[in-house]
Amino acid sequence: MADNPQALMAISLGLIISCVIVIILFIVYVHTMPGKIARKRGNPQAGAIEILSLLGLLMFPLWMAALVWAYVRPFSVPINVQHNPENDSIRHEPTPPAAAPASNPEGEV
Repeated sequence: MADNPQALMAISLGLIISCVIVIILFIVYVHTMPGKIARKRGNPQAGAIEILSLLGLLMFPLWMAALVWAYVRPFSVPINVQHNPENDSIRHEPTPPAAAPASNPEGEV
C-alpha cells in the first residue's frame, strides 16, 4: 500500500468525503428535530416550527427558539363573530373570560 501513493490518496479522499457527508446529514437531522417533535405532539404550528428550525442552520438561536416552541402548548383566544346584515359588515370581538364560580359561604360542596 505504501508503494502506491495514488491508492492511499484515493482512500483518504474517500474517507474524508464520506465523513463530511455523514456530518452534514447529522446536522440536518438535528435541525429538523423540532418540527418532528411538534408534529408528534400535535402542535398546529408544526410547519412554522419546522421552517424556523431550518433557519437555525443560518443562525443557531433560531433553532433553540424552535425547540422551545415545539414543546410549548399553543393557546388561542375564542372570538365572537357578529354579522350585521344592515351594512353587511362582520365584527370580531374577543370573548370575555369565563366568570369564576361563586363561593358558597356555608362551606357546602
